[in-house]
Amino acid sequence: MSTLAPRLRHAITFEEQIEVRDSEGVVSVSWAPVYLDSETPLIDVPAEVLTGPGREFLQSGQMQSDVAARITCRWFPGGINSSWRILWDGRIFNIKGVPDTDSTGRREWRIKATAGINDGQ
Repeated sequence: MSTLAPRLRHAITFEEQIEVRDSEGVVSVSWAPVYLDSETPLIDVPAEVLTGPGREFLQSGQMQSDVAARITCRWFPGGINSSWRILWDGRIFNIKGVPDTDSTGRREWRIKATAGINDGQ
């Protein structure tokens, strides 16, 4: 049994931005699940989500807040794109960094993320 397995008690979903064109040709941006291959969506991926203390700051004259997180999941091929976002427990996390997998032996992804400022937009 892997030492990673007991820690993966959360379920996350990876999403990417897509452009949707309506019948009048107007393009809008939406979010959709990322697919590992043509048949495997990255939905309900077992993960460990560790959130740190939140912070508040003044931006554009208004108080803003965010929460930092470290999200760990099993390694999968193809990599993780920093333009994606992660959904967990009703929250949207922006991916801020994905260290290379050399240090983990391609066993896990260790993702740095934040929630709260722009909700993945």
